[in-house]
Amino acid sequence: MNKKPQEKGQALIIIALAAVGLFAFAALAIDGSMAFSDKRHAQNAADSAALAGALAHARGNTIATAAEARATSNGYDGAAMSDVTVTVVNSPSGVCPANTVGKDITVTIVSTVNTTFARVIGRTQIQNAVTATSRACGSYTGPPFDGNAIVALGPSGKGYDGSGNADWIVTGGGIFSNSSSSNAAYCNGNIDISAPSVTVVGGYDWGNNCNITLDEPENDDADQLVYSSYSAFFPREPACNGTATLSGGQWHPQSGTDGSEVAFVTNGDMDFAPGLYCVTNDNINVHGAITGTDVTFYMPSANFSLVFNGGGSLTASAPTSGEYEGVLIYLAPQFDGNGNLIQTQDMQLLGNGSGDIVGTIIAPSASLIMRGNSGSDFNTQIIAYDVISNGNSDVVITYNPDDNYQAALPITLTLLK
Repeated sequence: MNKKPQEKGQALIIIALAAVGLFAFAALAIDGSMAFSDKRHAQNAADSAALAGALAHARGNTIATAAEARATSNGYDGAAMSDVTVTVVNSPSGVCPANTVGKDITVTIVSTVNTTFARVIGRTQIQNAVTATSRACGSYTGPPFDGNAIVALGPSGKGYDGSGNADWIVTGGGIFSNSSSSNAAYCNGNIDISAPSVTVVGGYDWGNNCNITLDEPENDDADQLVYSSYSAFFPREPACNGTATLSGGQWHPQSGTDGSEVAFVTNGDMDFAPGLYCVTNDNINVHGAITGTDVTFYMPSANFSLVFNGGGSLTASAPTSGEYEGVLIYLAPQFDGNGNLIQTQDMQLLGNGSGDIVGTIIAPSASLIMRGNSGSDFNTQIIAYDVISNGNSDVVITYNPDDNYQAALPITLTLLK
């Protein structure tokens, strides 16, 4: 009897070869997908790092340090699995405005992805290389937020609210509301509003009894700002590691420290010598007079509330030189869990609670309520979450950029490739 030849061994060979092919396809699908995802993420990181370096040049900071820090924050820290290289060269002649120094910043990220299935075919790692180049053509010092005298940064709701019976007379700069709501700029009452301009992201809602006088037509076509796009315009938040002392009836900052702590009193007057003060109490109803020359008041509390009422007044001027030049009041910005700006603070300048002030109020998380300052001189730029009036006395703001905060603003900031 003849025996048929056995074919079991041939089947095993075919299955083994097929398995290799299947693993190869799995490697292409899974490992290839991981490599593609990493390359896309690395490209975004390189773009962001290149722009961070360009912005650093505009601010006068170290370009490479800023670019590397941004790459690290995105997961590419220059370690064994991700090599980050920053190259800085002068921009070609003629591409930047005259009398400016341009820099081209190139960020290269070489990242390594460990494979899973491709190991079967001898490929343990896949390497990606991406590059991005930006250009910065210097910077200039100027008023932030296009020189508007009133800036409401809240992304929704009534950013500028002129309710009540108080007229608004604003000169030297316009009104800007970052709110996307249909009533981003609003008034409801027997009100006259006079300003160079009103610019909003959303819309404006003027009541029937509101009389609006503007040098330019209302603009409701502004792009909404996010905190990351303008945070660089704000000055540094101090560390508050000093203690103010009272001597000869006047408060003095502690020499050689970064902000001197002091508590505003509810009753009684306080006079301040030139310097930077960190106000430590967070719920204050001032009935006395707060005075000072060449001073900056910084409030670090997330729930800060300051009310000038019942005869309380602020008569003070911001520094005319130094890091906080032009900054009179500075409230620390506050955020929700997703990094969005929120309103948790309040400041109220009510009726006779207004003195003469010179300098910018920076309060991006505060609702700033004004009920008139007639008879007082307000040479200020108000930057707040929202700005409200609901009283009867006129609000008069005369904004002179030379006496207020000036920020380092980029001339051009471009991602080339």
